Amino acid sequence: MAFDTHAAGAATAAPANAHIRIGSMAPTAAARPAEPFLDAAARVASARRAPRRLGVLTMRTEPRRLPIREGVSPDVLARGVGHYPGTAFPGEEGNAVFFGHRTTMTKPFRRIDRLRAGDRVRFRVGSRTYVYRVYGRRVIAPTNRTVLAPVPFKPFARPAGKRATLITCHPKGSDAQRLVVLAKLDTGAPEPRPAYH
Repeated sequence: MAFDTHAAGAATAAPANAHIRIGSMAPTAAARPAEPFLDAAARVASARRAPRRLGVLTMRTEPRRLPIREGVSPDVLARGVGHYPGTAFPGEEGNAVFFGHRTTMTKPFRRIDRLRAGDRVRFRVGSRTYVYRVYGRRVIAPTNRTVLAPVPFKPFARPAGKRATLITCHPKGSDAQRLVVLAKLDTGAPEPRPAYH
């Protein structure tokens, strides 16, 4: 199985908000879930709480179990992997997008460049484990928001399949570009129960 390794971000049709850098790792107001029933004081209190932990990510290139939290704020990414709000969750139809630092803080994606086609990426959420298989890798511009689409890099396509996208800065020590690893849910044989239950 070969990787799709071409650089993306060139002349493709992009949504109106394509000028926003995904490097800031902060969702737009439209991407944040609405909280119509909370008053201003409740929103402030909610923002001050520790980010909600969603689960754990494991992969061949990283010996640690990586905690996943909701959001991509600096506080969340300082603690580990962040799930981009408004994208699918593991096991759901669409594109579950995750950000992580490569050389700073806890460095959860420090060896993400070593993932190869066919490698497993596991998401443990509650009592369920979702296993994805890596199928591609791209280097993109920080302004290329098409990676967040339900089908990565196809912003006008309908969701087709259950995908996961891992994003980090590239090259190491620089935020000039983004390294993207693409994976699809493995629908083959059931995954054995992980040893860390």
